[in-house]
Amino acid sequence: MPKQVLIVDDEETLTWSLSKTLSRDRETYEVSTANDGQSALSLLKARSFDVVVLDIRLPGIDGLDLLVRIRQDMPATKVIIMTAYGSSEIKEKAKARGSLYYIEKPFDLDHMRSLILKALREDSDKGFKGSISGLQLPDLIQMNCLSQITTALYVTKDNREGVIYFDDGRIPHAQVGSLEGEEALFTILSWQSGSFRFVGGVKPPADTINTNWEYLLIEGMRKADEMNLALEKGELEDHDLAPIDESTRLLVKNISGLSEFKGLALISHNGEIVYQSGGIGREVNVGFISNFFLNLADNLGELISSTPQKVTFTDQGRLVLIYPFRVNILVLLFNRSVLSPDTMNTIERIVGQGQI
Repeated sequence: MPKQVLIVDDEETLTWSLSKTLSRDRETYEVSTANDGQSALSLLKARSFDVVVLDIRLPGIDGLDLLVRIRQDMPATKVIIMTAYGSSEIKEKAKARGSLYYIEKPFDLDHMRSLILKALREDSDKGFKGSISGLQLPDLIQMNCLSQITTALYVTKDNREGVIYFDDGRIPHAQVGSLEGEEALFTILSWQSGSFRFVGGVKPPADTINTNWEYLLIEGMRKADEMNLALEKGELEDHDLAPIDESTRLLVKNISGLSEFKGLALISHNGEIVYQSGGIGREVNVGFISNFFLNLADNLGELISSTPQKVTFTDQGRLVLIYPFRVNILVLLFNRSVLSPDTMNTIERIVGQGQI
């Protein structure tokens, strides 16, 4: 499948000339064009682009602001900055905001073509996937802190993705789902397998960590060792390793052991999945369920005055139970439409204990 390249410049003659020059590589990539920042942003929201060639001076949203949006929302997209108003200050601003290459007008069209091809090769050649074991992930963190570069490390395990930000020898921010700061960093360090990739030049969206990175690594590795020991002893199962507190983790463990259990999801009140297991996301639309549950009182008008303590429904021989759980919503899926009274009583007791 061809890669996607977007050219953004207010000079229509330039976008036309570039498109014509780049058409010789149509089997490698497809070219789209935009002549202002807002049109470019609309295209970027509609589909993914591998490379964006971006002029700094644009009507509406200027190029540097658009570059920041791309780095925040589409960190894997490579950006080539072009400008007729070059200066060392502009070049530094573009680099700080995450541009891959910088080129001043007028430029040779074939030179721009070579930069695009180089960016596409870098996109496919750089980064790697592999087993995260032993000190591999801590070594990557140490390498980035010692090199004092600005980058983001994206780590994926199963259906969860976390990101660790590096800036000038610091770890200013980390995030996993709704978790931020040190707790998110320690959660990522506890993962024993997955995949990871670096995206250079990405600035942290927040500053939530002020602790020295050496201490963070030592503490994170200590916590990971404790988790590994619990796994070896059989005190925890791998699916219990969630970014949740101990009492909620215990609930997950006890509920998961029930007969006909199919899956579980813990959802925040803003619709974000805090934790899920058993592939429940493939079985039911948990986002729709949480929204339905939160708005049930409004939808039913005078029938009920507040959010109910439990909602039950069946679907194709399966049972779905929904509970308010602290500040979250708990969704349980079972592989039969009716559970025994003993099982239901057990569920109520487990959920009730976790809500205390």
